[in-house]
Parts: sequence; structure tokens; C-alpha cells
Amino acid sequence: MANISKTYVGVDISKNTLDICIYPKKMLLKIDNSGLAIKSFIKELAKHDVAQIACEATGGYEKQLAITLKKHGYDLWIVDPRRIRGYIISTGCKSKNDKIDALKIAEFCSKNTKDYLAVEKTDNQEKLQALVNRKNDLTKFLAAEKTRLKHPSHEMNKPSIKRLCKILGAEIRTVEKQIKKLIEVDANLSKKTKILESIPGIGQASAALLLSHVPELGMISNNKIAALVGLCPYDNESGKSKGKRKIRGGRITPRNHLYMCALTTIKYNLTLKAFYDRLIGKQKTFKVAIVAVMRKLIILANSLLKKGELCKV
Repeated sequence: MANISKTYVGVDISKNTLDICIYPKKMLLKIDNSGLAIKSFIKELAKHDVAQIACEATGGYEKQLAITLKKHGYDLWIVDPRRIRGYIISTGCKSKNDKIDALKIAEFCSKNTKDYLAVEKTDNQEKLQALVNRKNDLTKFLAAEKTRLKHPSHEMNKPSIKRLCKILGAEIRTVEKQIKKLIEVDANLSKKTKILESIPGIGQASAALLLSHVPELGMISNNKIAALVGLCPYDNESGKSKGKRKIRGGRITPRNHLYMCALTTIKYNLTLKAFYDRLIGKQKTFKVAIVAVMRKLIILANSLLKKGELCKV
């Protein structure tokens, strides 16, 4: 039950606007999604005893709000949209608009708390994530162009595709150099990268991606880090029915990358290769076995970063 002396703020975010509800007062506001408008809104926040501010993860549109709130001493809880949607359904609400969503987000954060304290990224960590994301985008473009080169719509397009492939390849190498330089000048990132690189199957590119997309590494429990990346198998049982345990949710980018790391690991890491072979020997499917290796990898990375030790296996 919400403490009536406290207020909870729910924000429904779109590209251009923010719909805000201050609960339990049910004050509704609509402002531009811009630094200037958010700063004006913060003056209104100062009039209230704010316990928590929450919004749904939108893939980036919440970033301006998070940065501006942080500068003024407020913490923004960015919630998985599925949790909010599940809560709205549980209340029996069938209507949907931005104002209702803001109210329901505020209600949700008045009744729930964070599973763990969010890790505040440093300026260099923010830069690292931006560079890693840019490299991933360029890599996808290059892969698409290489596919077109194999099967062009017409032979006359080949020279153009080759030129673009060359440009993309050069740009990827430039971004890789920027990532390497950024890690080298940051003592904390450099130390963590060396620890992650000591794990067979994880190279500098993988280390940079994990550090940028999972900054919680080394700071929370092994079970929570596995769940955060989406590598925690959940039960699927009801009465006499016993379904297969499945992973769900989590951060897709680091999980996809860990899959590639796991493929390398089961070839060269004797300990994890033996673990993988043992699972296959027990008639486990490839998918089950490789996910188990991925979970071992992220837990190993988490444990080593906690201790500040290099991998010795």
C-alpha cells in the first residue's frame, strides 16, 4: 500500500512528448521530451516528496529524461514493459491512452520496488556503449551488403556494392580503434577487459560488449546476473503437467553475443567443453547444452570481476 505522504511519478514516454502522473494526487502533465521541458518539470517535482519515478524501457527515448533527472539528484526506474502490461491487465483496465499508461506506471511503482539498485554508468561507459552499438549497426549493414554481392539484382550493381563494403569495412575498423583507445585510457575498463579476456572464448570485442551492455557485471549475485541476461531457466509446471524449463526475457544483445562466445568456448576451454560434452552425453539437446554453457560463462565473468582475478581454467 502506498504511503500517502510520499508521491510516485509515472512517465509514459514517446519520441516527442512525456505524459506524467504524480500519484496518489493523480496530477497529470504533458510536456515535450526535451532537456528544457524536463528541467521545468523538475521544478514542479521539488514541491513533492518523491519516493520513486518510473517509466517503461523504450529503446532510447527515455535517455534524455534519465540523464536530466540524474543531474538533479533523482533516480529513474526503467521497467520492463511486460511487467507494466501485466500489471495493467491485472487491474482489469481495458482502456489505453498515454494518460492512463502514465497513471498505471505510477500505481505500479507505488506497489513495487526494484529487484536491485541500478548501476550508474560513467561517462566512458556511456561512450563505450555508443561505440559498441555503432559497430554492431555497421556490422549488420556490411553483412547485408555482402549477401547482396553474392546475389545482386543485376551485375551492374556489383561495383557499387563492393565500394560500399570497402567503406563499411574501413568505418568498422575506425570504430574498433576508438573502442580500444577508450578502454586503454580508462583504468577501470582496462582492468575489467583484461579479466574478461582471460576467459577462453571472450575476446576484446566481446569484453567491450559485455561491459557496455551489462555494467552490473561483478556487482550483483550470480543468479541475478544470469536472469538479467536472460539465461535463467524458469519452471513450467501446473498440477500434473510438467513442461520443459525455459529461459525468457533478459537483454538480447549480450545474450546473442554470449552464444557466439559459447561456440568458441566448447572448442577450446577444456573445463566447459567437458561440461558441454557431459550434457550432450545425457541426451540433452544442443540448444539446452549451449545455453547452459552461456550461463556458466556469464556467471564465471561475474565471479571473476567480483574478485578482481584472472581466469585460471
